[in-house]
Amino acid sequence: MIKQIAEKLLGHSLASNDGYDVAIIENVETKLGQAIPAILKEFYLTIGKTDLFMSSFQRFLKPEDLFYEDGKLVFLEENQNVCYWGVNTENKEDNPLVYQAQNMDSANWYSEEILLSDFLQMMMYGQCAEGGYEFSGAIYDMDQDELPEFIEEITTNNWQKVVDHNNWIIYENDRKLIWYFTDDNGDLSEDYPVFASTETKEGFLEMEENFGFLDLD
Repeated sequence: MIKQIAEKLLGHSLASNDGYDVAIIENVETKLGQAIPAILKEFYLTIGKTDLFMSSFQRFLKPEDLFYEDGKLVFLEENQNVCYWGVNTENKEDNPLVYQAQNMDSANWYSEEILLSDFLQMMMYGQCAEGGYEFSGAIYDMDQDELPEFIEEITTNNWQKVVDHNNWIIYENDRKLIWYFTDDNGDLSEDYPVFASTETKEGFLEMEENFGFLDLD
């Protein structure tokens, strides 16, 4: 699934040098003293050297930089080095739950309530949305009453919901993303507009014309 999503978001086929060699991952596992989860291994082997997914917003650690902390294998750090994400190393599952902690000096880990496979897929879309795609804009004046009609419009035009987790919603269509945040009641957050991110200028001009997105202030 990682390969299919990556190629969809990139708009072209992956090459062998977009990921790490198996030997490098095996050396890392030897250093760590145990195998890393199968889905995380697939992630590194498939797109581990692709900046769009690895470092355009949050930062995935390079395989050689993976480390243990409080029984967690840490693989992702927030762009301001405040939050960290890891998986429990005790159960040795191929697809474990993801945990988050803030401040490694006094980490208090809590479950993100999402499996690693789903988390990695979510982050691939999120990396493109929040910096990986070059062109971005927003609708600043949409309110909750208008949102259902807007969602109906885009979904009837082949937009697919690809992320729905922790108040973060992303729709995708041909390397164009529409995304927004909700409040705890599931309503459109009053703190943020509805965003659009596209790989190409032509794609963003299409978003302007079809939906009224404006360049980010």
